[in-house]
Amino acid sequence: MMKKKHSLIVLILIICSACFGQQSDMLKKIMQDHLKLKKKKPVFSIQTYLSKGDAVFNEAVGFADGKNEKADRDNQFKIASITKTMTAVVILQMQEEGKLNIGDKISMYLNDLNFVKVNELQYYKGKSYGNTISIRQLLQHRSGIPDIFTDASFRFYLNEYLHKKQKWNSEKLMTRYYKYHLNKHAHFIPDSGYFYSDVNYFLLGLIIEKLSGQTLAQQFRSRIFEPLEMKNTYFEYYEQPQGNGKTAHSFLGRRDITKTLNTSYDWAGGGVVSTTYDLALFLKALFNCKLYRNDETLKSMTTMIPHTLKSGREGFYGLGISQYTFNGDIYYGHGGFWGSLIAFCPTKNLTFCGSINQVNPPFDSKEFIETLIINFDHPKPH
Repeated sequence: MMKKKHSLIVLILIICSACFGQQSDMLKKIMQDHLKLKKKKPVFSIQTYLSKGDAVFNEAVGFADGKNEKADRDNQFKIASITKTMTAVVILQMQEEGKLNIGDKISMYLNDLNFVKVNELQYYKGKSYGNTISIRQLLQHRSGIPDIFTDASFRFYLNEYLHKKQKWNSEKLMTRYYKYHLNKHAHFIPDSGYFYSDVNYFLLGLIIEKLSGQTLAQQFRSRIFEPLEMKNTYFEYYEQPQGNGKTAHSFLGRRDITKTLNTSYDWAGGGVVSTTYDLALFLKALFNCKLYRNDETLKSMTTMIPHTLKSGREGFYGLGISQYTFNGDIYYGHGGFWGSLIAFCPTKNLTFCGSINQVNPPFDSKEFIETLIINFDHPKPH
């Protein structure tokens, strides 16, 4: 009897293994079909990590350097604005430790930084509102503060084109903010609307450094990277490179950003380099409440405020985290400018982490991700 049971278990495992092998082949084919090597906006490589329970899919296709270096699932890449979720986590950890309250006005922490100039930070219709801005409003992009990359995009990126290797830091970023007179062109009175601005997260980074007495890079490492054993993750330009050194290049059109541009301007809003596997470690730890002392902190982080996107669709943003819908299910995560996205579905315990390493891919990224999730979660019978 025991021999029969053992044989049945072995048979089931063989069948399951074969089915998952077919499923993996299907997912990899979907990825390969979305490689666009000869387009004006090429997609040279795609990395995808999906997990649910014991089932894990972690693969890469294409060419990491856009030429002949084969993509690897452990390729490191610029995660861009996914960094904002990490910045938010540190802020919320500090709240749990009693170092701050996100309802506090930022003037409590930044008034003595001359290059920030809190009182002059935000003018709406000629009236200053800088001293009324709270930490919560920065986290939720509800401060009304303009964005250095979108509100002054021509001037900023012309400067970047002329000075490709220029090294940035937080003081230089805030100096440039004032040089462009962005403080005089706030989008609204604080807490009366939503406008996505990296400057919000520059200010949060400065608060973290002020309260910790350490660099933001040191805080990321001690609070997130090392506890979670994110061995292939580091804060680019602000600490020494860590990990395997296998890089998937980021592209803007056909321009290889990794080779040609110093992106240290991303800082607290987008400066981390990681892998899909490490990002999955971060996302799972976050939703298993391993990064917080209290469940209520995660609940507050994922409490969403609706807003209207440029496309006209409704968007949702919490405290450094977005809400997405894939195949009718709610996911929480964040996207990044260079073509990355992380997303977690609490009801299904399903994790997605991916990167296409192209700013403007020649296909609908949401549809692509949704197709991958559907085929992973509900594989077609063979």
